[in-house]
Amino acid sequence: MKKVLIFLAIALTGNCSFGQTLQKGNVLGLHITAPNLKDGVSMEDYTNFFTGKMIPAYEKAFPGVKAYLIKSLRGQDDGSMGVIFIFSSEAARNKYFNDDGTLTKLGNEASAKMGDADKEEDKYVTSPTAPDKYNDWLVE
Repeated sequence: MKKVLIFLAIALTGNCSFGQTLQKGNVLGLHITAPNLKDGVSMEDYTNFFTGKMIPAYEKAFPGVKAYLIKSLRGQDDGSMGVIFIFSSEAARNKYFNDDGTLTKLGNEASAKMGDADKEEDKYVTSPTAPDKYNDWLVE
């Protein structure tokens, strides 16, 4: 029994670490924005909300998508923040987004599931945090 538990622990650890790596064929979406924070809201407040509530809600509403919040330290987008979205493939991304970046029918259904997190975001920013710019990158 002890050997089985050790094997399961190793297998689970290996599976979790494998799921977090980029692989050939993945699509990486890089969305950069500069949120307009409401008075009295710090970037730390917004970052805590975004990583603690918005990203988990997004990942639940859009199955198969992994998201990470990033912060620019220097360069062209210094002071900006962004979100990296990882899709398993172009087909996976295309289930939710059209060629022009608008939501598909399934994407709209998924977006509607964001309800509470989207509403709570209004406490932090003056307008939705649509990206100022974005690119989707194919991992070769």
